[in-house]
Amino acid sequence: MVYDSIMSKRRKKLHEEIGHAIEEFYKNSLDEHYAALAQQYIKADNCLKSIEYSIRAGDQSVGIFAWHEARNHYENAMQILEDDNTVQRAEVLRKLAIVTMSDLDVKTSLNYAQNSLRLYEALEDKHHQLEVLMHIQSIYLGGFSDGSMEDEALKYLEKAAAIVEKEPDNQDKGLIYQRTAHLYLHRGQPAVTRTWAQKAEDLFVRLGIPMGTSLGTALTYTGQIDAGFSYNEKNWEPVLKTGNPLIIAVLGHELALTRALLRDVPQARQWGERILPKVKKAGGRYEGFLWRPLSLIYTLSGEFPKAEEACQAEREIEDKTLMSCFFEDAAGIGFYYLRKGDWKRAQDYLDWAIPIHKERNNVAAIGACYYIQGNLAIEQKKYDKAERFLLESLEICRNGGNVIFELWVLPSICELLLKKRQLKEATGYIEKGFEILKPDQNWYGLAAPLYLAKAILATEERSWDIAAEYFAKTDQLNRQYELPWDEAKTNYEWSKMLFARAQRDDEKNARKKYSRAIEMFQRMGIKNEVEKMLIKENLAMK
Repeated sequence: MVYDSIMSKRRKKLHEEIGHAIEEFYKNSLDEHYAALAQQYIKADNCLKSIEYSIRAGDQSVGIFAWHEARNHYENAMQILEDDNTVQRAEVLRKLAIVTMSDLDVKTSLNYAQNSLRLYEALEDKHHQLEVLMHIQSIYLGGFSDGSMEDEALKYLEKAAAIVEKEPDNQDKGLIYQRTAHLYLHRGQPAVTRTWAQKAEDLFVRLGIPMGTSLGTALTYTGQIDAGFSYNEKNWEPVLKTGNPLIIAVLGHELALTRALLRDVPQARQWGERILPKVKKAGGRYEGFLWRPLSLIYTLSGEFPKAEEACQAEREIEDKTLMSCFFEDAAGIGFYYLRKGDWKRAQDYLDWAIPIHKERNNVAAIGACYYIQGNLAIEQKKYDKAERFLLESLEICRNGGNVIFELWVLPSICELLLKKRQLKEATGYIEKGFEILKPDQNWYGLAAPLYLAKAILATEERSWDIAAEYFAKTDQLNRQYELPWDEAKTNYEWSKMLFARAQRDDEKNARKKYSRAIEMFQRMGIKNEVEKMLIKENLAMK
């Protein structure tokens, strides 16, 4: 035992001397020997120098993107640091959070970051608290299967916002406001987004910084459509000039999606196809920002081969990563299969997507998937199930102030209630829709489904003039905004009205509209709709 103790002291002294020799001999190029020095002083049991050189070696490894080596050096430093050395422990933990995230060890990164945050809070170090808070929220929003919880991300973002609230205006403060605003879009709460985005916008204006925010998208979602479009389109060229693929993808996504949700296919297609090549240059995960709205756009436009391509491209990305912004276009693939008449594939996708977005707590995506699930249940004549999902989707819209998607959901609820012969209840939902459609606002093609619901209700009530008026309005919007599936459905429902009214030339015109509907559905390759119509036509002929 005495011998071992003597030998241990001698070895430590030898390593200490080697460390001093390296410092002296390589004093003009010491940075090339940080790792060796760290090891010598660890073996020498020289705590101060082993910590110093371990941290320096870790920093050096970070500089050459050697994440694993950096992690080893920082972890060596942590093992030596005393518990009461709060400042250095917080610093090394923060650095470990960064390198382990870069090394894709997400759980460990989160653990290091949270431990670092606790120390910085004890130190009342607001600057580093903010840095760590933003790191944690990025983990929760990153699309990783074990970290994508948007309600958790929001907690850390709002902590960061509370810290900067009383600080002097600066760009980072505005970016925290903007990040919070953007997250509320994921949460399906554009009305809250408007508040945060306006704070960011006002701050950037005060600082004279030309910086875009989520204000345009929030304005569009909450019903100030042209003001929202104008804001986003004004920011496109400055964003493009930055060359930042993430910012280009985010704004491009919102430009294409908001147009699609307004059922303005020409403009939506133009934006989507214009921006996709620009994000393709930056790699796969950025493409998902555009493939999702394009799957929605091509489905609306009846370009089903293109919609299939967009859906396949998006699924390939989703199989690898969920690092993206999922809004209502999260249901684009389910929407495509629903409208194509492939109900099994629509259900299979929803069975995958709904649990995923629930785990992520992405409320906008959940609401859209519920909308598709409700419409699929209508087609399958599962009316109680349809009502449950559609009402949940409607509640998400109303809780968040999302009038744009509410105008998608309301006509579907009306369709369901009309099938259940609940005309009074359907009337109430239609009236609510028309309350939203303020006459001083351009609603593009979004009003068409509500007009159709009004026309079908009027048919059921045998109010022929009102029915004819709203069928004509629906048809005009469908043609103007290139919505062939909707146009075919309108022709089908219009023909039923004409058959029922049975005035002069009504039967002749009904057959024309019926044939037109069948021809359009056949051209789009929609088997289920065509088969249903042919069966009904044969019955009508008898």
